[in-house]
Amino acid sequence: MKKSLLFASALLISFSVMAQKAAKFTPLNKKAQIINELNRVEPAYSSNTEVLPAYVPHTTKGTNATVKKVLMGTSRNAFTLLVQEQNCMHYDKDVNAIMGTFRGNNKAVGALPMLATGNDICTYWSGDGGETFTGKISASVGGSLFRYPSGVIFNPAGNTAITSAYSSVGGPRTATAWDYTYLASQKYDGTNTDVQQFATSTYKELIRQGMSSCTDGTVHIAGQKYATDYKTAIGNVFNGNFNNNTLAFEWTNVDVQIPFNAAPDGTFDAAFGYANMAWSKDGSVGYLMYRGVDSRATTNKGFYPILFKSVDKGASWQIMDYFDFSTFSTVFDHIWSTLANPDVAVPFFSEADLVVDGAGNPHIMALCQGQYSQHPDSLGYTYSYENGSVFEFSFEQGGQWFCHYIAHPQTRDVSAANSPFVAASGNIGWDMRLQASRTDDGSKVFAVWTDTDWQFWGMADSLNLYPDVMVWGRDVNTNHSSDIKNVTYLEEGMGESHFMFVSPVAMDNAGVVTIPLSISDINTSALNADEPIAHYYLQGAEMVDYPNVGVQEAAKPSKMAIINYPNPFTGTTSINVNLNNSAQVSLVVNSLTGQVVSTVNYGVMGTGAQTLTFDASNLTSGIYFYTLTIGDQKATNKMIIK
Repeated sequence: MKKSLLFASALLISFSVMAQKAAKFTPLNKKAQIINELNRVEPAYSSNTEVLPAYVPHTTKGTNATVKKVLMGTSRNAFTLLVQEQNCMHYDKDVNAIMGTFRGNNKAVGALPMLATGNDICTYWSGDGGETFTGKISASVGGSLFRYPSGVIFNPAGNTAITSAYSSVGGPRTATAWDYTYLASQKYDGTNTDVQQFATSTYKELIRQGMSSCTDGTVHIAGQKYATDYKTAIGNVFNGNFNNNTLAFEWTNVDVQIPFNAAPDGTFDAAFGYANMAWSKDGSVGYLMYRGVDSRATTNKGFYPILFKSVDKGASWQIMDYFDFSTFSTVFDHIWSTLANPDVAVPFFSEADLVVDGAGNPHIMALCQGQYSQHPDSLGYTYSYENGSVFEFSFEQGGQWFCHYIAHPQTRDVSAANSPFVAASGNIGWDMRLQASRTDDGSKVFAVWTDTDWQFWGMADSLNLYPDVMVWGRDVNTNHSSDIKNVTYLEEGMGESHFMFVSPVAMDNAGVVTIPLSISDINTSALNADEPIAHYYLQGAEMVDYPNVGVQEAAKPSKMAIINYPNPFTGTTSINVNLNNSAQVSLVVNSLTGQVVSTVNYGVMGTGAQTLTFDASNLTSGIYFYTLTIGDQKATNKMIIK
């Protein structure tokens, strides 16, 4: 673990080592990677080129066989799976049903009949705990090309019969462009089909993320609208209220202004196209999440969650206070520091999902990597070879942030360049698929992701090429957490758990929690992403014990803040400090490349207001970072020498 150092001499040694280590790794522009993935073009649909995927009912890797793959259905190709914030699995306790939502395919596989073409959206539901799935079409309009679906079970108040519940699906439609958002519902007995389509704006928008259903008669789905020059980004939410007379949803649309930071070229430091959302079961509170650099941040600017809260069924959204996630020492201990300063570790939220607990509090499960730089031009860069760490961030107990370190993945996500999954428009990579779930009563929350035991598979590099499913849980009421469980080790799905989707609601039966999830094994399409792919329900992903006494870090008061004046300056600059106790005081100045260019030891200073002077007359003009150490406290800021 990294530890803050107390003396300037020790800091010099530490920084030299860190700079040499970090310089070996090239940064990866996550912002650009996100944009490129969103601009992917799907190959033209042709029924003449279809190749039926191999029907693989079970592929047991070991002898335990408590986890098994159950075929749900197939999709025309892999272009139904690419966005982890889609909600393609859902469980409803009141009707005890599991539902998967995927793009259709017009070929029968095994015992599963042909349902629809690749232009339709199909739902597959089970009322027997995932033993069998019955397929049905949820959205089908002649000539429409439906893509990237999300789907949830909507259950009218008081109902306990699956045949009286509804499937509700939504996503983008394309013909020559992404021209409509479709929102459809259908009763499980096959009646009351309703398909509504809403024209998109002049911005790019794919509404498909964070779909949620609530017992107050509402369904919600989110997205983001953004300009092609990446200088505009607007949050967007569709709210559906079920009309008991028409037996269909009445949809309204709400724009949300996101305070993204603007880079020097005017483009936003944002995860373009990203959105996520979660609601309490009763719909009394919902949280909307975007990722990017918040314009309200002054120091340690990172790609953080920007959260909004609604208490009026999504009609309006209030932005939550800005929070600097780098203030957690737990985060500092488990991610890489910036190249220029080893005492600054700014988490880049590479993947994030959220749920709402029984008390109405949000819990964010996040995969964080160390941000490479704090330079205004480089806020979207991370280290190419850092796997990152998984954390739970929760906002609870009277409005305070907490952090719980969960795991350090063995591998990192698979880029298109490293992917064996071939498509005509370019190979398709995949992420760690980090997703969040909770029990129906919100008493337990879970982080679920995929990871590869790369040494077991004889790999030369730590890439998530043979993913297994990892689950971690925490009891919110007792703060006891589970061990990390690899639910597919020596089980069906071992090394085959690609493009996983997890239900935001888990099944809880007398304390045994089962996480409803699906996997889509790329081997069923012979590693060809343009050919049909099979989707499996992974039955038996259970969590039972929570033996670990919770160790959560509470948010601390703001770090010691320092400002030098004047800034920019020539010659000398001053820093005012106020000491509560006598303490050793020192200053270290680093260049943008990380080189230590000056150290000043002010010695032991007494209590009260003090003014420190720094003489920069021997330094060339430019941008520098300085770290002030007062006893066991540290603070870093930027100075500009003219």
